[in-house]
Amino acid sequence: MFVIATTVDRLRILLVSDLHGSSMAFGKLSNAIKFYKADIVVLAGDLTGKALVPIVREDGSFSVTNGVSKYLVNVFGDVKSVNDGELDNVIKGLRARGYYPVVVDKAGYEELASSRERVRDTFIKLMIEALEEDLGKVEARYREAGVKLLLMPGNDDYQEIADYVRRRASDVLIPIDEDVVEINGYHFLGFGYSTPTPWHTPREVSEEDLRARVEKLIGNVNESRLGKLILVIHDPPNNTLIDQAYQLDKDFKPVIRGGEVLRTHVGSKSVRALIEEYSPLMGLHGHVHESPGVDYVRSRAGTKVPVVNAGSEYSEGVLRMAYLIVEGNRLKNYFLLRG
Repeated sequence: MFVIATTVDRLRILLVSDLHGSSMAFGKLSNAIKFYKADIVVLAGDLTGKALVPIVREDGSFSVTNGVSKYLVNVFGDVKSVNDGELDNVIKGLRARGYYPVVVDKAGYEELASSRERVRDTFIKLMIEALEEDLGKVEARYREAGVKLLLMPGNDDYQEIADYVRRRASDVLIPIDEDVVEINGYHFLGFGYSTPTPWHTPREVSEEDLRARVEKLIGNVNESRLGKLILVIHDPPNNTLIDQAYQLDKDFKPVIRGGEVLRTHVGSKSVRALIEEYSPLMGLHGHVHESPGVDYVRSRAGTKVPVVNAGSEYSEGVLRMAYLIVEGNRLKNYFLLRG
């Protein structure tokens, strides 16, 4: 258990989640503490992006006269040709949306296309390189401001990313996945896995496994301190305002009825049961991008436990945040922000 001690029984927490490799969202995260005075920032999972984008140099396109090459970029069927002068902006634009561009010639592209292992290795290499750059900016600015970043991988992050996050630990960057961190008497319990999804992502567990593993972590917290336990679980509790995802058909397309996209509850029943059983101070979540907000789960002890999801618009370069003010054993105030 990692312990940080201060003297005031009050914390200002900035919650974010699901940045999915967006360099723009990470850039805004590094600057956020200039505008929102926080003691700690919590990044509640899904650090990396979802797509590798080859940029293929066209054979014979190089002109000796003007020294310009041509490249083909294919982003989910949208194919366009760019030249050397446009390439940097294209790469920056892709990184801002959370994609990982890789420049290759035709032979390099064919090598990628013929080997799933090669694609995976390249994908993970670029993820780690981008994360190192993005977290490096956050770390430098947060150290100057005296702010800690508690972070963990989510269900969409590969195991190699989870391993990298553990290695990246410092006085500023504090990994919390499957761990408990104490800050000023508050215990932050992190769990970044999710229950099964239709996409079969890298870090999924059953409801039963999730509950058993989180309960084991709760066992590290003295029963008398459960009132200051903050659950940072990527999966939100089921049947709340913060776990409503767009309903999809068998082809993964949104179900529309009466001109509106239908929603369905996709959160974890085990997370809800844990909150009902142990009555923590609050739950901090992510995972469901389209359900930012604050709701309450009533525990068996009769306590209304606040649960929070900051939401995510990473692909638009938008940073969604929840600014939380905690005093004593309660959430005193909160603000949902969009930057």
